Amino acid sequence: MPLRITSLEHLKHEAREGAGFFILLRHNLRSSKWIVWNDYNRVFFITNFVDGSEQKLTEQQIMDRQYTNIGFAITRGALFKDD
Repeated sequence: MPLRITSLEHLKHEAREGAGFFILLRHNLRSSKWIVWNDYNRVFFITNFVDGSEQKLTEQQIMDRQYTNIGFAITRGALFKDD
């Protein structure tokens, strides 16, 4: 069963080793991603499976909708860690 991510700190903990995550969209569609939290550099590395694009984002950027919908999904209870 997927694990709902409830906060930025929760995401950091779950992504420390790198893991698959998804944003649950309307009509049960999913936006799948591979997210790694690098504690030393304090950045997230994100691979978007839909188009293969990659991002390197700070904690502030991951919560800003100008860069990604991940932070917005966390606040809406729509970000999950895949099994």
